Amino acid sequence: MIKTAPTKEDSVKGLIGFDVGQTNGEKARLISNEVKNPLIHSATKIRNESPEPPMEKDKVDNFEHDLSPPDLVPPWKSIIALCLAYLFTYSAFEAIQNLQSSINPENHVGVLSMAFTYSAVILGSALGPMCANLVGHKNIVLSCFVVHLCYTLSNCAPSSVRPAVLITMATFLGVCIGGLGMSRGVYITTISTSYCYYRKLPDSRLYSVMSFFYGIFYACMKGSQIPGNLMSSGILLSAKYNQSLVRDTKCGPRVCAEFDNTLSFERPPKDVLYLLFGAFALCNIVGILSIAFGIPNLSYVDKTSGQDETTVGIVKKNVYDCRSMLINPKFIAIMPLNVSQAIIAMALDTGYTKAFVTCAIGVQWVGYSMVALGVASSVTSILANFSVRCTGRIFQFCIGIGLDIATALIMLLWEPDVTSRPVMFLAVPFLAGIAQGILQPQLQTLIGSVFHKEELPSAYAAVNGVRCLAFALSLILACTACLYHILMLALVFYLPAVLGYAYTELREWRAAIKEDSGQ
Repeated sequence: MIKTAPTKEDSVKGLIGFDVGQTNGEKARLISNEVKNPLIHSATKIRNESPEPPMEKDKVDNFEHDLSPPDLVPPWKSIIALCLAYLFTYSAFEAIQNLQSSINPENHVGVLSMAFTYSAVILGSALGPMCANLVGHKNIVLSCFVVHLCYTLSNCAPSSVRPAVLITMATFLGVCIGGLGMSRGVYITTISTSYCYYRKLPDSRLYSVMSFFYGIFYACMKGSQIPGNLMSSGILLSAKYNQSLVRDTKCGPRVCAEFDNTLSFERPPKDVLYLLFGAFALCNIVGILSIAFGIPNLSYVDKTSGQDETTVGIVKKNVYDCRSMLINPKFIAIMPLNVSQAIIAMALDTGYTKAFVTCAIGVQWVGYSMVALGVASSVTSILANFSVRCTGRIFQFCIGIGLDIATALIMLLWEPDVTSRPVMFLAVPFLAGIAQGILQPQLQTLIGSVFHKEELPSAYAAVNGVRCLAFALSLILACTACLYHILMLALVFYLPAVLGYAYTELREWRAAIKEDSGQ
């Protein structure tokens, strides 16, 4: 066998190993030979080998999401490691986020630190593609989880410097989260593509495979609400501390930021807080180890950038890519749905727990309501995304959007009081959890389907940045306005969200028709 040096065309062939001009029969023979020995990825192919039994036509045609051979990853090992890392890390992060308004209520320091976190994500999203070119996606994920550990420990800082330390670490965390969302999306897309390659699945199956893996991932990520909140409740309730709570009979959407002035919380004892945040720090360490030893490096970042390109050139290119993504019609069509869903999710995490649960039945029920959210979203994420191949994504998007709007309307119209039964306060988070379990993974999967491989880092970074900007806007409004202002803003965004999603599906349908007619 005579081997030649790899050419540019050979790298374009990448994983699939055949030229565009080859016939389907030749393609089938080559793929069949490679399946027998998956380690063969030579730069040239011998086309005169004895023919193998032909594969089905749909298993060789139209495999657009080709990766270079080093980008093949073990799908199940990688997704399990990624899910475990997020489960442990976000068990701590979500629990801390739910407790911030209670353990750091002075001058809204807890809520403001969260606002700084999500505001800084914009900067992290802009720098994410550049950092991926410089250090790689695995190092971005690993660094972000290390900063999560530092953020957890910053909550134990002395009271004299806690506001400055907490807000500083929250800002650094936000910058890292911007890159984390991008790298997470690239990893799950790579896992899905590798699974399709190893199983010899056609490109038409890629969406359902991505939806399946996103369902597994979001089940673990949303399920982190369960152990984190149970852990915080168990540890904090073991201590005795005074808490005076004034229950207003007028609870609900018209409870405003001034409501905080009617609550007087005593910060839990230091030893209890050290135990709590020590447990959270242990969760962070497990997440770091899962990433360090569980997921492989990705060689593919952006092969359009030359190896001799300077750092300044990389910065300019990626800033241009992010700016181009923000004005990309495909991104603009999806953005309102991302924003409206994010506003309602944050309104539930901060506004609902304060204006409904704490106001009417007491802060001790906040953890249970978040557990209901975690159970519903994690179970729905698995079931809905496993069944997307049968139901189709349009049906699931319609169900998810309808439930999300219903959640906002219930919070707008319901005014509970001290006579309300506690079980009623579990219904709204449970309903919202079903909507989140459908919409969040499906939206990420839609992005992976709509944008080309070269656009994915910028697309995931931009979507994550816009989503966190919506989080920050909700948190700022929570410190200055009433809950119903936030809910009305979410419903206003849902009108262009529905229209934008309909446009996206119509454009994808027309592209599929055009592609079928051209074959």
